[in-house]
Amino acid sequence: TVAVATLGDGDAEPAETLILRLSNAQGATLGTPEASGTIAANAAAGALTGAFSAVPDEHDGTEAFTLTLTFSDEPSGLSYKTVRDSLFTEEGGTIEGARRESPPSNQAFVVTVKPGGNEAVTLTLKPVPPCGQEKTVCTAGRAVLNGPLGVTVPGPAALSVADAQVQEGPGATLEFVVSLDRRRHAPVRVDYATENGEAVAGDDYVHTAGTLTFAPGETGHTVSVPVLDDGHDEDSETLTLKLRNPVGARIADNEAVGTIHNNGAIPKAWIARFGRTVAEQVLVAVEGRMRATPASGVEVALAGERIGGQGEPGSEAEREARREEEARRDAQRFADWLRGETDPEEAQRRSRSVTPHDLQTGSSFALTSETAGKDLVSLWGRGAVSRFDGREGRLTLDGEVVTGMLGADWTRGRWTAGLIVSHSAGEGGYSGAPGAGDGPGAGTGTAAGSGPGSGSGTGGRVEATLTGVFPWARHALSERLEAWGAAGYGQGELTVTPKKPGTDEDGAAIRTDLDLRMAAAGLRGVLLDPESGSGFQLTGKTDAMVVQTASGRGRSADGGNLAPARATVSRLRLGLEASRPVGLGGGAALMPSLEVGVRHDGGDAETGFGLDLGGGLALSDPGRGLEAELRGRGLLSHESKGLRERSFSGALSWRQKPESDRGAKLTLTQTVGGTSSGGADALLARGTLEGLAANDNGEGNRDLKSRRLELKFGYGFSAFGDRFTWTPEAGVGLSDTGRDYSLGWRLVRGGSGGDGGSLELSLEATRRESANDNADPEHTIGFKLNARF
Repeated sequence: TVAVATLGDGDAEPAETLILRLSNAQGATLGTPEASGTIAANAAAGALTGAFSAVPDEHDGTEAFTLTLTFSDEPSGLSYKTVRDSLFTEEGGTIEGARRESPPSNQAFVVTVKPGGNEAVTLTLKPVPPCGQEKTVCTAGRAVLNGPLGVTVPGPAALSVADAQVQEGPGATLEFVVSLDRRRHAPVRVDYATENGEAVAGDDYVHTAGTLTFAPGETGHTVSVPVLDDGHDEDSETLTLKLRNPVGARIADNEAVGTIHNNGAIPKAWIARFGRTVAEQVLVAVEGRMRATPASGVEVALAGERIGGQGEPGSEAEREARREEEARRDAQRFADWLRGETDPEEAQRRSRSVTPHDLQTGSSFALTSETAGKDLVSLWGRGAVSRFDGREGRLTLDGEVVTGMLGADWTRGRWTAGLIVSHSAGEGGYSGAPGAGDGPGAGTGTAAGSGPGSGSGTGGRVEATLTGVFPWARHALSERLEAWGAAGYGQGELTVTPKKPGTDEDGAAIRTDLDLRMAAAGLRGVLLDPESGSGFQLTGKTDAMVVQTASGRGRSADGGNLAPARATVSRLRLGLEASRPVGLGGGAALMPSLEVGVRHDGGDAETGFGLDLGGGLALSDPGRGLEAELRGRGLLSHESKGLRERSFSGALSWRQKPESDRGAKLTLTQTVGGTSSGGADALLARGTLEGLAANDNGEGNRDLKSRRLELKFGYGFSAFGDRFTWTPEAGVGLSDTGRDYSLGWRLVRGGSGGDGGSLELSLEATRRESANDNADPEHTIGFKLNARF
């Protein structure tokens, strides 16, 4: 055995090796002439180490704190300046001072540290120079300070709040998570409150404020901010939740953004139906012009009554003579009326009541002139009033559209081309189910909310104006078949006025631009007509239409938003109508009819296939004063939820004296379901979709739920020297919604020989009793003045 002594120099060094080599062997051979030995790193019991004590749990970010650095052995000649300035790397703070804990001993130093902010302060031992060099830390036995040595003092506990987002809808809330970055041994409190951004408290969400308390050991809470479901699409809106006034912690992130994603049905659902209604009104006008047989002259209709004659054939002199004769007859009829000698048949033919709706929908004019080339050029005008109803998710919506149209068209041979300028005004509303629950929530903390609750239903008003230009053309492929096409573009304004949540008060109106694009084409043909000798008429038609209505982004005076919307509606239709009159003798006639229609609706309103079947039987016997009609129709199927309707109706009318208003008059009507008239037209027209979805009430089928029976009886007496007829009337109506009773009195200009006159006064009192026993009866008195022409 060979022992090799090692010398300690006090330096911290890595492991070292040495080699022992054998040589000059005598009496033996060398098997392994070399061997290596390892001198381990300096880790002897005398090595110098250090440790920190009296370390605070955290610092407050502003005030200096102290901690104690203690060595395992007393360094020789160690200066406090070396500890303060050279011994450590500093992060998050600065060593401001160092002093011996027990002078003159160097074994422990009290170190003062000034934090640079709220971040953690970290001290890490720098590499120590070997003994004998400057700024070294060595014992008298030359043991150098050996690491690792360091300490971290965290900053104050930190509060933060995270962003949140939610889809607007019933019961929706923004959930803001407020977190504490570490557990505390004492309670922590912080105040919070919401602030408006694009979202407005009371309109889009419930203002929420309060105080959160973190019990010892807790690190998280949630603040819930209720979102108000308003039914209209506002695009994404934001609000903020802010933290303030912390106690026991600091605020690292005091603000979070809450985003409300919105996909409300308004305005898209409303403008889809508004645009479809405007387009259908224009196409009805186009069809009317295609059905017209223009001739030179003037034609005026007021409330459906034609005034004056349409142009007639013949020379100019012949036409002038006829006009003079018609003017003479009109003057004679007026003079006869002043004397009370009105012709009964003429008065009967020319008299009717006029309502505002009649004036809007049944008034028109046309001026037609024939050119030297036999072309016909017409200038015409007319009005239209239509209603629509619909359902979109939880929302029901409706509207009425009034349109005035001025058009011009030109006919040459089998071609007709025209241009329509229209102005439409629509107004309606929307309403829905209740939205989010009332009151804010705030996790474990206490909260105080303000602003209206969100438990009320959504709703509001919608108004629109649109001015459009629509060119169209028609070509007669044969005497019985024709093809047509139309297109158009319009611009206007849309106004949405949502109600304030929880109230019936209107909020601020939101206005934006509106535009419409439309294209349509179709075929119409007479398959069979009475002139063929069969007396049977069969007509078929098919058409297709697509309408796109778009609105821009809008903003109200109080910050309410309206997202841009684009709605497309398409329609494909096919209809057949058949009828054949049957004479019964004595002037009586029977008219059976049958209609069938098929349609497909697509796009952003009601969608799916529909099949409609209708029929009727009408009896007319003028000699006996008897008229009767039975009709039935059914929307047999439609893919759109709620589009189901069946109806039947019967009507009986009897007059004791058919030639006048004198004597007894009895009418009896019974209806079951909706309107029973016009199977094919009812389906192919907009009216089939009117009200069905909106009135579904979740049952999916109106079917035969609506019933009404009405009976009226009156008796006409002579009055004022036989120049007037006064008629007391009584009526009763029974339906599934209640009962109504009426008493009335009518005074009509006309003698015993007729019903003539140009003036009718009527007074009617009605009592309405609802089927709901808790509802009070309603009483109304109405006065009506009818001008007759």
